[in-house]
Amino acid sequence: MTMSKFLLGMSLASAVFGAHASVSYNATGGMTSAQPVTATVTFDSGLPGGFATYDNPAAVIAYPGNSGYAAEPPGDLTAFFSVGTTHGQPSSSSVTFGGYGVSYFGFFMGSPDNYNSVDLYAGATHLATITGAQMAAAATVSPDGNQGVGFYMNIFSSTAITKVTFSSTQDAFESDNHSYIAAVPEPETYAMLLAGLGLVAAVARRRKA
Repeated sequence: MTMSKFLLGMSLASAVFGAHASVSYNATGGMTSAQPVTATVTFDSGLPGGFATYDNPAAVIAYPGNSGYAAEPPGDLTAFFSVGTTHGQPSSSSVTFGGYGVSYFGFFMGSPDNYNSVDLYAGATHLATITGAQMAAAATVSPDGNQGVGFYMNIFSSTAITKVTFSSTQDAFESDNHSYIAAVPEPETYAMLLAGLGLVAAVARRRKA
């Protein structure tokens, strides 16, 4: 009985994510997010650490890029983020978020292609894949790699996102100005955490007695 209460408490204490995720997205004009974001990563000083941690510095391309394998998003006059298959680019690269994760993630995308994709995760749970074709459709453009095309992708999730992975099976998937809104636990999450911690504390007291 004591062990079952302990396991129940641990389960409640770790219940940070909702049971069902709802991911939605849209595309807007401009190079930056229109949302009231927590922060924006511009890559002008390399990769940040801390709350938003990127896994591969080789994904940062210095301006002006190269039209043959990693073209800067249109109008972008600074360093940018790119994944691809040649010239030292990683074919995929991720950003991992601390705390409770993020409820919103956005990025300025250039030259959309069918072979681009974004994967969203909540811990070990895969929430969604958004393909290059879907991103292009959201912006009402063709996924044909036109280097003169750029738009801002906005991704929203009812379940906190803890990791975003950019992937491309060809050259390349170029983006910049990654923005996010840090997730805030819902009241019921606080209640579950408190209940779980209370049960754990009660079991610890009984064992000590």
